[in-house]
Amino acid sequence: MSGPVRHLSRSTFPTLLIAAMLLLAGCASAPPDSVTQTKDPWEGFNRKVYAFNDALDKNVARPVASAYTRAMPSPARSGFHNVVTNLSEPITVVNDALQGKLKQGFQDLGRLLVNTTLGLLGWFDVAQHVGLPHHDEDLGQTLATWGVPSGPYLVLPILGPSSVRDAGGRVGDIYTDPPRTDLQPHWRNAELALDAIDTRAGLMETNETLDNSYDPYSFMRDAYLQNRRYKIFDGEPPTDDSLYDLPPDDSTAEPPAAASPAPPAGTRAAPAASTHQ
Repeated sequence: MSGPVRHLSRSTFPTLLIAAMLLLAGCASAPPDSVTQTKDPWEGFNRKVYAFNDALDKNVARPVASAYTRAMPSPARSGFHNVVTNLSEPITVVNDALQGKLKQGFQDLGRLLVNTTLGLLGWFDVAQHVGLPHHDEDLGQTLATWGVPSGPYLVLPILGPSSVRDAGGRVGDIYTDPPRTDLQPHWRNAELALDAIDTRAGLMETNETLDNSYDPYSFMRDAYLQNRRYKIFDGEPPTDDSLYDLPPDDSTAEPPAAASPAPPAGTRAAPAASTHQ
């Protein structure tokens, strides 16, 4: 095994910590009115893995993220967040190109260059103020636009909610991120740990909602699937569940049959550019 996977495998505890703090990332920014198509034939296995991940989150990730929030001033947390976001921009640029979003790709490349230079390696989000917002694209979304079905919902040990398609996309994204790949192992692990802490700290407000939900597992699953659906369709998902796995511009999609001779309903709106929240 080569690349970042090889180096991370030599440092087990940082990897566990990183993954634990990313556990709830999938449920962030999910639109409440999205329609969720639940594909969970492996629910029994998934619930067992979820229970393990939940214990790891409550005993490791939450305390560390809480300590980080108390100890780090807000301006410093904002700066660190901007830096780790800037380091993820190459993944977005590559997937912009793979999805044929050439205009957005040039915008995101410009964002990377502006923030890396004028923004002091991304500490300041200068690009946001000159009309270059952050977009969130990954290989899982790219595969969806290519027509690859999501496959069953899957809870990954330590890494948390995913699907068969998104799990494969995570592996591919590792090799489309040259800055992180080229860093020395100790710097890479430090950056990934900071990214994980920053992500988990940003989700602290979800703790009470998740803990008080009737079925936290179902809440997490539905939130993750809604969030992915929202991103795949660039913020404008169709209301028809049957279109869940189809890319926004798939001309082969057949709308649901109408109850009258009128034209079929369910026509999809043109996607808008998605932004990271």
